[in-house]
Amino acid sequence: MAEEKLNFKIVIPDVDTLTSGKDDLDLEPLEQFGRVVALNTSEQDKVLQEVKDADAILVNKIEINEALLGENPSVKFVGLFATGYNNIDLEYCNAHGITVCNVPTYSTNSVAQQTFAFILEHYSNLSKYNNFVQEGGWVNSGTFAPFVFPLSELASKTIGLIGYGKIGHQVAKIARAFGMDVLVYTRSYEKAKSSGDNTMLEGFLDRADRDVTFVTLDNLLRHSDIVSVHCPLNPESTGLINRETISKMRDGAFFVNTSRGPIVNEQDLRDALDSGKLSGAGVDVVSIEPMDKDCPLLGAPNCMITPHVAWCPKETRQRLLSEVIKNYKSFLAGKPVNIVTK
Repeated sequence: MAEEKLNFKIVIPDVDTLTSGKDDLDLEPLEQFGRVVALNTSEQDKVLQEVKDADAILVNKIEINEALLGENPSVKFVGLFATGYNNIDLEYCNAHGITVCNVPTYSTNSVAQQTFAFILEHYSNLSKYNNFVQEGGWVNSGTFAPFVFPLSELASKTIGLIGYGKIGHQVAKIARAFGMDVLVYTRSYEKAKSSGDNTMLEGFLDRADRDVTFVTLDNLLRHSDIVSVHCPLNPESTGLINRETISKMRDGAFFVNTSRGPIVNEQDLRDALDSGKLSGAGVDVVSIEPMDKDCPLLGAPNCMITPHVAWCPKETRQRLLSEVIKNYKSFLAGKPVNIVTK
């Protein structure tokens, strides 16, 4: 089997979204399967040519669709360096026997960490205070503690989590360590509750944390000081955060999105920041990535934007690579795991 594996060809069409190369992530373990062709996103003209005789595609962000796969019947496996798979044409893959596998839980700690990086920056104003000091503000203040920017404790604040998978659980755990109250809206709970099946409902609650409160979306929006999104992108969640839902939030609430950009109507969020309805926002994702120069959130007041890097700590990406390798090994052994195709 080891000799057979050496004949496989694996194409990575957007390797620069996974590693910066030198002194970063080592892709050598992938060579156990055969020849690895790694292309940067700037080399998309070469992808179609390389995929023609490929056995597998390992991809992060670029679109894998019929136009790419249609003339390449050799491809039997698509491995995602990601949890989300909205960039994959699952209908085509299902119809043509292509197995697609994702990595569900690799970034739990790093995304939860980024979520609280936004929250702590908003309520502690660390960068503003550092700039104040570096620019001579403290030297010239004449006072022991010049509290020129507002500060606020997290203890006793309420955080509302939209979505309650692995990342939502971890965010809730951190929030409780800060002494916060945690509200959760998740379709899984709503489904269990509306089923009328007490066993199903009790089973869900047994898997959940006992120190969070499950509520409707409306109640979460009305009673949360912070609203943080941790749900997948699907038809039901697309545009979920919009003018109507934002209007139900508390005046001065803080909003965080480390999930997927299209969950938010960006113009509506911008309007809420401009008007002061929301005190601020922290977003790691936007609807068009890389960000379009006309993105409504650029220059919005009190809006922190990071370029989809919540999942990017080196330890996280190393874990991701290891899980992708496990997925491919399982597929070759005839026992695929983490399948997102039907």
